[in-house]
Amino acid sequence: LPFVFVGDGPVSFVTEAVVQGDILLRCRHLTRSGQRVSMFRCAFHTGYVPPKVLRLTKAQLDGACGDKRFSDDFFLDLIFEPCDE
Repeated sequence: LPFVFVGDGPVSFVTEAVVQGDILLRCRHLTRSGQRVSMFRCAFHTGYVPPKVLRLTKAQLDGACGDKRFSDDFFLDLIFEPCDE
């Protein structure tokens, strides 16, 4: 993945992963020296995901909720599609 800067605006990560059940999503920053720094995380169960998009606000993201580096209107959209598996 390329390095992304604040001024780049919205960022998308396409995973096309099949998920089911309890999910833990963790986002980490990789420094130029290779160190991993946790940015935020969230957990949810796919049985409770609304159709198509699950929007999580700053207040709903562990690690981001009290971090002033995240703007108050920060959010994460998780986009889901049905699958045949």
